[in-house]
Amino acid sequence: MRKNNLLPKINMIAQIIPALRLKRKLHYFDYLVPAEFKKQIKKGQLVEIPFRNQKVKGVILNLLEKKKQEDYELKPILKIVNPQPLLAAWQLDLTKYLSDYYFVSMSLILKTIIPEIPLRQTAKQLNRVIDYHTFPKSNFNADLILKNRKPVLLRYYNEASKISAYLAMIRKMIKENKQTIIICPQNNNLYKLLAYLKEFKDNTSLFLNTLSKNQFWQEWQKVQNNQAKVIIGTRSAIFAPFNNLGLIIIDEEDNENHKQEEPNPRYQIREVGLKTAELLKAKIVFSALTPSLTAMHKVVQKQWEYLEIDKKNNLPEITIVDRNEEIKKKNFSLISDLLLEQIKYYLQANKKIFLFINRKGLATLISCRDCGYNAICPVCHLPLTYHKDKKLYCHHCAYKIDLFLFCPHCHSPNIKLTGAGTEKVEQEVKNLLPKAKIVKIDQDTPPPNNLNDYEIIIGTQFSFDYLDWDKVGLIGVINADTLFYLPDYKGMEKTFNLLAKLSLQLKNKNSALLIQTFSPQNFIYKSLVKFDYKNYYQQEIKERLHFQYPPLCRLVKLIYQSVEFNFGQNEIEAIYNNLKQKVATDKIIINPPLLSYTQQVRGRFRWQIIIKILDPKIKPEFLNDLPDEVIIDVDPENLL
Repeated sequence: MRKNNLLPKINMIAQIIPALRLKRKLHYFDYLVPAEFKKQIKKGQLVEIPFRNQKVKGVILNLLEKKKQEDYELKPILKIVNPQPLLAAWQLDLTKYLSDYYFVSMSLILKTIIPEIPLRQTAKQLNRVIDYHTFPKSNFNADLILKNRKPVLLRYYNEASKISAYLAMIRKMIKENKQTIIICPQNNNLYKLLAYLKEFKDNTSLFLNTLSKNQFWQEWQKVQNNQAKVIIGTRSAIFAPFNNLGLIIIDEEDNENHKQEEPNPRYQIREVGLKTAELLKAKIVFSALTPSLTAMHKVVQKQWEYLEIDKKNNLPEITIVDRNEEIKKKNFSLISDLLLEQIKYYLQANKKIFLFINRKGLATLISCRDCGYNAICPVCHLPLTYHKDKKLYCHHCAYKIDLFLFCPHCHSPNIKLTGAGTEKVEQEVKNLLPKAKIVKIDQDTPPPNNLNDYEIIIGTQFSFDYLDWDKVGLIGVINADTLFYLPDYKGMEKTFNLLAKLSLQLKNKNSALLIQTFSPQNFIYKSLVKFDYKNYYQQEIKERLHFQYPPLCRLVKLIYQSVEFNFGQNEIEAIYNNLKQKVATDKIIINPPLLSYTQQVRGRFRWQIIIKILDPKIKPEFLNDLPDEVIIDVDPENLL
């Protein structure tokens, strides 16, 4: 026998990530590459493999040559689904990075990224009916932004300035034969922006996971083959298969919808965008009307560049009304004397009035004056809200009951309805101004087709996109305090940004913003009146430093859920005690477990543990050892 025959057989092995929702530590599996596939097999290809008595899709992470193992048999790859690699090398690197950063399996990241290839592929094009707008020519110099090597925070003061900057940057990228991706927080923002991209319509990809299987696959191929020069979508579009990416634009970077809340992976577009830009050596721009504190802190720390465009000089007059003084004058109405006076003035001037309140319904707290009972949702343990159909609703899970005349606890008839929602404000304004044309807009009451016929519009944030701000002369904020009373460290930031956005929506020189509050001395109101963002930032960052919150540390929220309350309480206590034993550094703070603000979700009690990592260099590897039942939310948007 010849000596060569005694050499062990060499097998080609493929490390494959299954496109499944697998446990945290299950990333990839070894499979045998059959002889007939050896010449065509490539990294990044989509293949079909046997997995736990079923056939599933997976992507090839690595190809290795190994000596044949005698102690076990590898299962073979069944089929190469598509000869062209589905994912490029940089996408596999991104998958590995996000798996490590968010403490989830690579398989879960992969399932989030890859499209489902249709069995029957059609050439039918995506039929988009877009009401394109002609945008006036602008001499905006894109190099003001694109010359920077660092990420750029672009602050604009009106939509026209932002669109001018976007169009100029896209044109420059197209001249260089490079792609641009624009990530919008929500679909309504996306379609508003898309309407201004008429000149690029033949080279634009609308990259949305709400498309049909066939349509999404067509858009995927357009981007992958570099046919699409402009890609626009919401946060999942960051996973598009870019071919020659030059620029990433994160639109309204301060919007909380840039964070995936449920299900896993709970990624933040800021982190994914920065890593994608690094891997592809692309520019990245974060734009905002009101920048997030995190973004501004990056600028202060000289990690990002900062550019303001077309700063607004004629800011509206901002007035703060002390509701405490109104009560002293025996005015218990939701509408202060000054606000009523201003409403009448702007009605006479033929300007529209927008009254903003952040809650729906007539009353937001229903309680018994005798025993103190509060009407709470039995599912979510959140307060029920009274509506004019004489029902109590939970705005979180849609639970509803009839309004009771007697207390369910002590049977007293002394029931009190307090707080105010859109319906209550509507009632009061109609009583004060019976001849005015008044309409209410919230998620339960969409705007009428003849919205422009109304003089006074009462609404929540839901109504913002439906208003013609050019015609609004007065904005009245009914009770600004309700915005920051939630137990969340970002309460002040969200309040300041929301009120600043409202003030910048006013287009006319003689327009006004009137804010009613029980806390007129709060620093956010003082900063807002002068439009002093620097003072607001300094005050808020001082608070974050004192209480050790981002951006001065990293947060991780651990979530545990259980149908059985006692079992869940014991489990979360055991998890907490185990963590305290493992972590022996004062650079990591582990707070004791608490029931979440929403105590029950879909019939399961929910607890959370908040972890603060004070040193950014520390990687909390101990989180990998947590039970798979524990949800790990890195960089949570809130602590509710």
